[in-house]
This record gives sequence, structure tokens and C-alpha cells, in this order.
Amino acid sequence: MIADVPYVVLVAGAVFIGLWISNILFDLNVPQYISRKIGHAAGGLGFLVCALLFSSGWWVLILAISFTTILWGARFIKPETFRGVGGSGSPRKGMAEVWFPLAAIPIILVGWIWLGRPLESISCLLFMAWGDCVTGIVRSQVYGRPVKGVWGSLVMFLICFIIAWAFISPFWVGVVASLMATITEWSCGDVGIIKKLDDNLMIPLVSFATVFGILFLIGGL
Repeated sequence: MIADVPYVVLVAGAVFIGLWISNILFDLNVPQYISRKIGHAAGGLGFLVCALLFSSGWWVLILAISFTTILWGARFIKPETFRGVGGSGSPRKGMAEVWFPLAAIPIILVGWIWLGRPLESISCLLFMAWGDCVTGIVRSQVYGRPVKGVWGSLVMFLICFIIAWAFISPFWVGVVASLMATITEWSCGDVGIIKKLDDNLMIPLVSFATVFGILFLIGGL
């Protein structure tokens, strides 16, 4: 594990750069519901790089716990630190930027470390990181405000479909998970039907439950 330390530093640095860029965009008066998508994308890239570089999920788990702690702590100690993804930049009472790395903790622990399926596990996080990212940008261009809509959901499914095609086997399991991720994204969140459930948390968890639930039922684990 010691030999992986330089890669850990590289991944953490890339994520922090994404958070820094989010702050810059927010300071340039980019709406926070758009600026935070850069943080999503950087986090997803970090998880994917980990899946491709690391043979063990322990460093990834440590990174997920660390970023959860850092983002959560910043909310209470110095909220403007990560204003581009949350903190003082967020009009919401929830902690959206905390839920995503928090969701990664059980997913990595169970899916990667215990069951030995890193790519399938990371895919469930990428559904959120990249699917929701592109979806939010598309909706901002179509509707000009944070709102659920058909075009955004279609893009969400398309991005998840591509991720599933690349990393989930059997492919049809990934297609079902893509559909569930899309439904979850549309229904959860501050502009969704179920406002009390944050999509940053629910998309990865529902996707994970779908993928690994089906794999268990068909004897694929």
C-alpha cells in the first residue's frame, strides 16, 4: 500500500483542484447549482482513476472518509471554503456536497473490498458524478434554472448507459441500474418529488443496490 501513496496524493490533488475551480466559477457569479457540477466531475474522475490504478480498495475508502470529513467539517468551521459546491454558497439546508463521498464509503467497503467488484462499484458513483453533472448542465441550458425535466432525464440515462456499457457486466444489469439511477435523480433532491432525500446520496445507493442485488439473484457474485 505504501507504493500507492504518490497516486493517492495525485487523486486527492485532482479532486481539490476540481473544488477550487468550483469556487472560482461561483465567485464569477455562475449559479451554485452549476458550479458544484465541477466538483462532481472531479470526484468521479478521482474514483475512476483509483479503480484503474489500485489493486486494493483500502486507499479509496480512506480517501472517501477523508473527503467526507473535510467537507462536513468545513460546513461548520469555515463554510466559505468550498462555497462552489456547498457551504455558504448553497441556498439549501442540506449538505449535498457531503452526501456523495459519504455514499461512497459503504459502496467501496462492500462492493470493492468485500465483494471484489471495483468497476461495478465505481460505476454506481459515476452515475452520480458524471450523469448528474451533465444532466444539471443540460437542464440549465434548456430551462435556465434548477428544475427536473424530460431532456435532463434523457441525458442522465444516456450517460449512465455509456458508463454501464463500459464497466458493468452483464450489460443488461447496467441498463436496469441506469434506469433506476435516472428515476432516482428525477424524483429526489430539492426540486424533485421527494425533497427530503438528496439525490447525491440516493443515486449511488440505489444504483449499488440494483446492480449488486441483481448480481446476487442471478448468482453473479
